Amino acid sequence: MDFVGFNKKTKGLIYCFLLFLVLGLTSFNIADSIKNEYSVVRDNLISQIIGKDLNNNDIKKIENTLQAINEKFHTSESIAIYNKKDGVNDVQYFYLDLEEADYLFPINAGMKENLMTESFYPTEGFDAGKYYIVHRYFAERFYLFPVGLFTICGVLFILWLLLQIKYVYTTRLFKFKFKTL
Repeated sequence: MDFVGFNKKTKGLIYCFLLFLVLGLTSFNIADSIKNEYSVVRDNLISQIIGKDLNNNDIKKIENTLQAINEKFHTSESIAIYNKKDGVNDVQYFYLDLEEADYLFPINAGMKENLMTESFYPTEGFDAGKYYIVHRYFAERFYLFPVGLFTICGVLFILWLLLQIKYVYTTRLFKFKFKTL
């Protein structure tokens, strides 16, 4: 590799850049495979809910499935199940207090309400017989680590590029001084 101004600093930066690039690509592939597996499991959870008139046994299955998803994929999904009320439309269920829910899975879901959960957790609702179900989850959590690695990779590349530009500028300036003398 023949670069302009290839000293220890720039050599270290380019090698670190390449290392973080490889780590980022590898972790991106791993995150993508986990996301695909998670999507299948989540679709199974949604299929347990949609279009059914839920009874206590179905609600227990939903709780067990949600607990298994949270443990296996280290997510923080929550489900709030409300009895349908007169005068409350589908959108208003999203804004009801979690303490008003007849069933809440996991139990500590109400304690996790903060700016992060309000801003980045998508919420979806399902009509299930006499119940209305509000499902909150963090959609693309699996890609946070690869994005962090790619960010570090980009910063290292910009630093390497700045050192290359500095070297070219000082070298040309030095050559220009010799030509004028």
